[in-house]
Amino acid sequence: MKIALSILALISLCILASAQSKGQDKTDACDKGLTFCWYGPYSDGSDEVEAWGNHWVPQDASEKPLEVNTEVRCVKRLRICIKAGSQTLFGRTVTRVDILPITHWGLQQIAADGEGADIEPCERDTFVINRIDRTVLMLSSPGPNANSQGCMGVLGKPKTIVYKLAQ
Repeated sequence: MKIALSILALISLCILASAQSKGQDKTDACDKGLTFCWYGPYSDGSDEVEAWGNHWVPQDASEKPLEVNTEVRCVKRLRICIKAGSQTLFGRTVTRVDILPITHWGLQQIAADGEGADIEPCERDTFVINRIDRTVLMLSSPGPNANSQGCMGVLGKPKTIVYKLAQ
């Protein structure tokens, strides 16, 4: 069911993207490397944002970067962001697609919730997309079971870490 919803959402996004791209020139909406594009605001509420990067850089120097190829696409009308990530684990490529509900869409910033506590009890991710500095931040904070032996055995002592999507 989740896969079917993901596929349906991706098809919808492709249709919306092709319709919207006629309304705004990509060079105006995107950064020089085309790694961050914010289309809109449109009068019909069909604003859209897309960004991608090769890894997440922690803002805390004591933490390691997360080597995950990531693309984030947000559609205002649908009130969702879709985050797709691909990484190599134990010699295999693993890809994951998450549908994130948007909690705030402003003229300059978007916030979206990551996994629910029922899926990721050890940590909770929140994503912040900023139009001004063209960044995507991931705030990884302790989940409801972060102090459990299982979570602490894998992740260590619970703490909040801010990561920035980068090339």
